[in-house]
Amino acid sequence: MGNLDKSIDLTNVWIRDILSQLRWQSKESGYQALRGTLHALRDRLPPEEAVDLAAQLPLIVKGMYYDGWTLRDKPEKLKKEEFARRVHAQFEFDDNINPAEVIRAVLQVMYNHMGEGELRDVRSNMPKEIQEWFPEEVAPKG
Repeated sequence: MGNLDKSIDLTNVWIRDILSQLRWQSKESGYQALRGTLHALRDRLPPEEAVDLAAQLPLIVKGMYYDGWTLRDKPEKLKKEEFARRVHAQFEFDDNINPAEVIRAVLQVMYNHMGEGELRDVRSNMPKEIQEWFPEEVAPKG
């Protein structure tokens, strides 16, 4: 299997895992959840960190992540409410969608596939109020 096929398969696994976390059915909704959360993270991160995160993403997810990105005025100092609003906008502010649940689910799937080490810098670049959405870090065994 080529790199493109592997990336498509991996992207589908991520979306399936997001749907499972949220108990949703629609693949399109899973895509919107992933895209909205990635874009909010990307725009909140300093550019160097945003690029570091992208380097860890599967090829297709990386394209989704970079879609529409501009370096102008980055990082955007998004507060928790604005971060959630960005994600909710992907769903046209549907009242049945809880953006905090969506963000938590996407971050959990990212942790599951990338490992907490890869996301430690992302988390540390977020304000404390946004860090609350990240999965709990596992204390080192010692």
